Amino acid sequence: MTEPAETGGKTAPAIEVSHLTWRYPRASRPALSDISFTVRKGSCFGLLGPNGAGKSTLFSLLSGIRRPRQGEITVMGHSARTSLAQVRALSGLAPQDFAFYPALTGFENLDFFAGAYALDKASWKDRMAEAVEICQLGDHMNKRAEAYSGGLKRRLNLAIALLNKPAVLYLDEPTVGIDARSRRTITDAVAAIRRTGTTIVYTSHYMEEVEALCDEICIVNNGRIVSRGPIADYQQAGDPGHVHIRLARAPDAGEREKLFAMGAQWSDDRRFDAPAGSTLKMGEWLETLGALGLEAAQVRYGESRLEKVYIDLISDNADDGEAA
Repeated sequence: MTEPAETGGKTAPAIEVSHLTWRYPRASRPALSDISFTVRKGSCFGLLGPNGAGKSTLFSLLSGIRRPRQGEITVMGHSARTSLAQVRALSGLAPQDFAFYPALTGFENLDFFAGAYALDKASWKDRMAEAVEICQLGDHMNKRAEAYSGGLKRRLNLAIALLNKPAVLYLDEPTVGIDARSRRTITDAVAAIRRTGTTIVYTSHYMEEVEALCDEICIVNNGRIVSRGPIADYQQAGDPGHVHIRLARAPDAGEREKLFAMGAQWSDDRRFDAPAGSTLKMGEWLETLGALGLEAAQVRYGESRLEKVYIDLISDNADDGEAA
């Protein structure tokens, strides 16, 4: 993949990570080994990798929970080694585990964490109102968090991370284990937060979320970076000779057979991949659909799913040793 510019252009990057290594006591190998990358201000940076790859360790170092011992992290110009308090003040973290008190109501949780952030009353009321609105918690603030659905718990987790109005927001699997509607609420909230200029570092196993939200991605496996670059590079990799078509309706048996005879490879009743070595050939496929009375709801040319590219990359870098 094409490597992003280390300087991020004329504007200083939001995050710079240089030769970062981290080893837990008594571990047989580092959890992170010689990690280096930059994150542009105002971007959404996807941090991907299988379980045990080192992502959560990296999040704890980026957000200031841990101080780096080997290598350097700079967040908005502040070194995590020498200015950890400033890095923490600039950061918001919504961890994969729920980081609130189940016996407290939504309001009481936000009130408590506003105090933990040392926000004055004037500031925290405005910030709480913003967080509640973004996360759509208004009808649930007086309920105990333990009675929340999984989706509401994820939204409360996110709202707490927004209270200090972070310059950099770290989201560790923010939609794991919830229904599709709640996932959409959270991803819409993330997109809205990004539009305010907040830099976001996002990790998820849902590749469609990553494709929809992220500008660049970094794939980590066994504590090392195996690939990084603009999201478009991954979407366009590995499959330049096919057109991917989703039909507005499922074809009948006869229509399906005609498309199959032309080389269509069906993935479900409405989606198929078709050989198309040129845009001219893609036009022929669309003409064929029109002649059959079929309408294309979505057409992608020269792209492969991020999920396939991701799986291929981590498989090529598999390691049977102890997980980081």
